[in-house]
Amino acid sequence: MTGEPSAALQVFDAEATRALLPAAALLDAVAEAMRARRAGRLTAPERCVIPLPEGGSYLVMPAADDRLAITKLVTVHPGHAARGLPTIQGQVVVADARDGRPLMLLDGPTLTARRTAAVTALGLRMLSTTPVRSVALLGTGAQALAHARVLVELSEVRALHVVGRTTAQADAFADRLAAELGGVELTVHAHLADALRTAQAVVTLTTSLCPVLPDELPAGLLVIGVGAFTPQMAELPPALLRSRRVVVDAIDGARHEAGDLIQAAIEWSGVTELVDHLDARSDSGAATVFKTVGHAAWDLAAAHVAQRMLASS
Repeated sequence: MTGEPSAALQVFDAEATRALLPAAALLDAVAEAMRARRAGRLTAPERCVIPLPEGGSYLVMPAADDRLAITKLVTVHPGHAARGLPTIQGQVVVADARDGRPLMLLDGPTLTARRTAAVTALGLRMLSTTPVRSVALLGTGAQALAHARVLVELSEVRALHVVGRTTAQADAFADRLAAELGGVELTVHAHLADALRTAQAVVTLTTSLCPVLPDELPAGLLVIGVGAFTPQMAELPPALLRSRRVVVDAIDGARHEAGDLIQAAIEWSGVTELVDHLDARSDSGAATVFKTVGHAAWDLAAAHVAQRMLASS
């Protein structure tokens, strides 16, 4: 069976994918996707997670609106870091929703890291009563690197405080950031308490199975939990979660995957989504935890940014 020849699928590696996802445009697109999801203007079913050997996972995340249809296919192997291998690998397949034409293949880890950092940046912007200029990053992996890049790109955060599993890891991470990024103050801390002393927010970016933050933190410190994405993982202690207002990026995914909240037996009726806070910066002054688990709708938002960048080039 033959038909009209179709245009070749455009394939983008990690660096090319990153160039197609500028931070400011990504932030706006994610906010729009949150509103569209709430209004029912896009479809993004619960992601399928299949267990793989050695604690790995295979994630299938589809989403579509009236313009684009995407499927993200990624593998996650937490043990790979110790072997010098990527923790996350995969692709995002993008098609025209109107006629099914394949449009592009984007690098999955890069897109995931960029859109995740954009969600964090949106939380920093909307959930703090004052602009956040100083952030502590707990972690030195790919997500921490993406967060540093996005936060500096947005020109809102002026100081990053880095805490790693070891001081050597944190030093190496900070050296890489210093060589790559300008316009931001970088400080490595051997102890978390020192990093939190002047930070206005802390972002946890680990795959820890046990809490990495203390039970009590200053009420004015915004806490954002990013790294834990399975029921078994938990970066945030139950006592801290129970003492704060809890906001999530997507409540349906958080119910099944946010190990921090599940293990703390959080009362879900009191949890809100970030979309509820997008119209105006928070003025409640309430101590807040923002927990993100990701959503295919945010991947779809990134695909729209990439398509617009291609169209304008």
